Amino acid sequence: MLKLIKDNLFYYLSLIILIVLYTSSLQNSFFWDTIQLASKHANYYLSTNFSNILLPNSIDSGHIPTFGFYLAFIWSIFGKSLIVSHLSMLPFVVGIVWQLKKAVTFFFKKEHVGIVFLLVVLDPTLLSQITLISPDIPLVFFFLLGLNSVLQNKKNILLISILLLFLTSMRGMMVAFCILIIDVFYNVHFNNSVKNIFYSLLKRSQIYLPAVFVFIFFNLYHYLEKGWIGYHEDSPWANCFESVNLKGYFFNIGILFWRIIDFGRIGIWIVFSILFLKYGKQIFRDKLTRQLLFIFICILLILPLNMLWAKNLLAHRYLLPIYLTFSLLCARILFYSNSSVTLKRVLIGIWLLAITTGNFWVYPDKISQGWDSTLGHLPYYKLRNQAINYLEEQEIDIDQVQSFFPNTARIDNIDLNGNHKNFKGFKAGAEYVFYSNIYNISDKDYEALTKEYDVIKEFKNQIVFIKIYKKQK
Repeated sequence: MLKLIKDNLFYYLSLIILIVLYTSSLQNSFFWDTIQLASKHANYYLSTNFSNILLPNSIDSGHIPTFGFYLAFIWSIFGKSLIVSHLSMLPFVVGIVWQLKKAVTFFFKKEHVGIVFLLVVLDPTLLSQITLISPDIPLVFFFLLGLNSVLQNKKNILLISILLLFLTSMRGMMVAFCILIIDVFYNVHFNNSVKNIFYSLLKRSQIYLPAVFVFIFFNLYHYLEKGWIGYHEDSPWANCFESVNLKGYFFNIGILFWRIIDFGRIGIWIVFSILFLKYGKQIFRDKLTRQLLFIFICILLILPLNMLWAKNLLAHRYLLPIYLTFSLLCARILFYSNSSVTLKRVLIGIWLLAITTGNFWVYPDKISQGWDSTLGHLPYYKLRNQAINYLEEQEIDIDQVQSFFPNTARIDNIDLNGNHKNFKGFKAGAEYVFYSNIYNISDKDYEALTKEYDVIKEFKNQIVFIKIYKKQK
């Protein structure tokens, strides 16, 4: 019994962290892109009694809107509230825990499962998304489900996971393509005759065809009804899809690698570098390590392909499968190298210190960061409520106050409180401005705020602040 507890101590610690984090977030409002992808979509379906599959152009993100439909369905049964919305994520959070442990158990000895699970699950972006009502939580679950199905060659479960990935988002489809390549690598034997290889590939393709048919049917229907696929020129986020030139493409590659080491993940790369410098290529002699290396490289090369060509499609949360597979790879090298116990403990300490403190990384005001991908954003919800209460106490009508994304959505879409007012988008000359450092505003707007406005009230907690500005006379 004591040995069982000792072997699973870090796993139990991980569960405690996840439970505390999840339950403490049940009253948090919708945040950043979840206002669009969850609240607005679900509100539309609920308000129209699910009478139309396609969304209005103003909120149509181009992909199959299954997540918003699912949330609206949950609301229709249990009522529309923040707690119900967060609880709708619980099956997927549990699914991530279940499937991540299965993956760790596949690649690691029993005595290492707990500590490896802890090292992987503490990724700041994963933890932050778990606190949100986010479509990336189902996506991560379906990804892990699909990966484990490939590793164990469970065809029926793999078919379901691929279909669910296609129903999640365009990125889900890219993740499904990554799994296809990994599946072929694992489960098709290329030392057979050409005829047998062709037959194996044809037979294997049946797993993926249902998802492809759903994708084709939806997009054909969408095009016939609306005349566009993916995005349209009048879309509120059309600028994100603007194509970049060759220089912009290489700039995006730089952004990609910044995202990969951001929020403390550089610590994992430091651990990897130390092990590689110490042991060289021999760290890849182990079969399972080579398999993890292939999985990581496959996802690293394929997943960003539909992001690098565009101006602004490299959000941190989009890269979660890359973070998770690299963490598994690095942990495999760490625990199966010939390192001394002391060195392993030091490297584990570096890893844990880096990803824990990574939640408190803050960049200068003019450098944008992915606030939805770090636990550092958590104080924002309480501060925002305090700031709104202050405006009410001072009898400053919200209609007179301007703000920035994501705070310009209708308040009911953020808080589900029946308040249909909203802050207007910022334009120079506004009398009052509601600003937070999580808003990632343009340099031009930041200069206007600091030069033309005075702070009349500030709310601050840890690394997040909100300021109420008034126009200088």
